[in-house]
Amino acid sequence: MITTVAPLREAELFSKLTEEELSRLTPLCSPFVVIEDAVLFTEGRPASHLYLVTEGQIALQKSIRVPHATRSRRTVIAICRPGDVAGWSALVQPYRYAHTALAWESSRLISVDARMLRRALDVHLEMGNKILKSLSEVIARRLGQTTGALINERELSIAGLTRTPRA
Repeated sequence: MITTVAPLREAELFSKLTEEELSRLTPLCSPFVVIEDAVLFTEGRPASHLYLVTEGQIALQKSIRVPHATRSRRTVIAICRPGDVAGWSALVQPYRYAHTALAWESSRLISVDARMLRRALDVHLEMGNKILKSLSEVIARRLGQTTGALINERELSIAGLTRTPRA
């Protein structure tokens, strides 16, 4: 468990919350460290936690299959930096990660128990409303980033500039 609200205050997902509301969340939060190249979570797997980046960088990747490729590969959709959230899909049904998260460098995070957070949002409706407003901003931004990355991959594929998968 974290003992101060300071790192939560810096997180985009919780930026609209009061000190009192932030203090309700500290029991749900734990410090978490990942080393470079570690996979934090995998696209399509059950989403049990969301992560707030406090130090370092986490790459969000999407598996895509370009035309004529025999298998899919991961494309970087976004880089999460301090203040950003990774794993927002832990708050949205069907509670499966929408991306794969990979540490681009050793990073410090706050792990938030998503099931307990969802329960807290059901009890504290005003707090839940504030978080959902922030969450909708995150989802809209990630949708734009995903669209941009997919268009870029498609253009590279058409131009014949895609990487050839190794056997």
